[in-house]
Amino acid sequence: MVAETDLTKVKRRLAITDDKQDQLLIDLAEDSKAQVEAYLNQDGAIVATVTLPERLGWIIRELTIRRFNRIGDEGKTSAAESDVSTSWVADDLADFYVYLDPLRAKTGGRGIARFI
Repeated sequence: MVAETDLTKVKRRLAITDDKQDQLLIDLAEDSKAQVEAYLNQDGAIVATVTLPERLGWIIRELTIRRFNRIGDEGKTSAAESDVSTSWVADDLADFYVYLDPLRAKTGGRGIARFI
């Protein structure tokens, strides 16, 4: 579940003043969180599941805003209307790998291979 303060921050950044779209924003935030946690745990760590630390909660808010702004243009890489054009990156998490990669639950050895 998304914290109320996160919802408030997202709504403030989107200039939403009513509660008519709260459930949509919550759904988008929950999906964003699930995607981030799936990325963090994609290597199949069996011992423990990695969750996103609270200090990186801004990533979920940013993904939620991006997804909200893309509603109606899902699946497109760009859209244009009059003199305004918008383009999207195919990978929502690409901008955040630098923050997420150190947290990933990696399995296997130390990453050294020697062939003799």
